[in-house]
Amino acid sequence: MNTKKLIQEKLLYCEYQPLTNLQDATFAFEALMRSNPRINPLTIIQDARNQGILYELDTLCINNAIGEFPTAYLEKYFLFVNIFPSTIIHQDFLKLIQNLISRYPHIKKRVVFEINEDKAEESLLNFPIFFERLMYLKSVGIRIAFDDIPITRSTFEQMEKFVPHFVKLDHTRSKDLANSIEKQQLISLVLDYTDENVELVLEGIESEADLLIAKDLGVPLFQGYYISKPFRLLEETIVHSQPTVIDMDGPSSLKV
Repeated sequence: MNTKKLIQEKLLYCEYQPLTNLQDATFAFEALMRSNPRINPLTIIQDARNQGILYELDTLCINNAIGEFPTAYLEKYFLFVNIFPSTIIHQDFLKLIQNLISRYPHIKKRVVFEINEDKAEESLLNFPIFFERLMYLKSVGIRIAFDDIPITRSTFEQMEKFVPHFVKLDHTRSKDLANSIEKQQLISLVLDYTDENVELVLEGIESEADLLIAKDLGVPLFQGYYISKPFRLLEETIVHSQPTVIDMDGPSSLKV
């Protein structure tokens, strides 16, 4: 596998997974990196990191995510776009954002940068420049989401510091939620730290029972295979249609 070849030959594209609300209406889509031939996204990310081209990969995926998303959809739905902390603090990041807004002015207040939870980059969240860049993104109308947050004291401190628009809990918190009092209590704890300015997204919903319990707990937004697998999204796509491509890469938490 050669990530440089995937980038140079334009073999990367996006599938989109819906997020729904308490009324089961589509609220947003998350763009997920896919490749031709099909390769686990985590493998591509690690190869890019090893080759020192993670920024090039990440920025290409950001451009693909926005460029392949039908313009008319942004009037109705938010678009979640994954991004690494290292990209946010990169020296060329401000130029990237300015070019995106110049090319796609309609993304303001509709695109959400979803910050990847990545152990290799965890320390970057404490850099002053990271905080400064998040404030810049907010100032130009880009919304912020924290992905796969751990339920710890430091997480709640970060929420108070950065005040993201969305926080996401991964599939480990939703799997068998209906049968786990402990998981229900943990989700309730996170909800206590959110309000109308910080909305919680519960990922990995894979059964009706887990979805119903999450709704009873007051979780406002949901994502997972029970709702829909990721799929190609073209201008003529019906929002609630079933995906035509079988996802072979495992749970929906594998993303860029």
